[in-house]
Amino acid sequence: MSKGSSPRPYSVSLDQFGQNYDAIFGKNKMQVRVKENKADIGSCGCGRSPDGKCCGWHGLSEDAYKQALEKYLTNQQDKTGKAV
Repeated sequence: MSKGSSPRPYSVSLDQFGQNYDAIFGKNKMQVRVKENKADIGSCGCGRSPDGKCCGWHGLSEDAYKQALEKYLTNQQDKTGKAV
């Protein structure tokens, strides 16, 4: 006989193995999905974005936010900070 020709003995029964597997990985639990409104995906929760879509301005200090907003409103920069 060669190496690996017979299976190793189990320390637990196959039923117990299956129950433990299901308890760990939860394969027998039903997952509930929440329907998402596609219009809300990517929307800004901090309220700083001029068009409502998140552009990363929530991480700016108050002064930096005011400067970015002023440049955006005067068409000097786009939302990402690139010159227009």
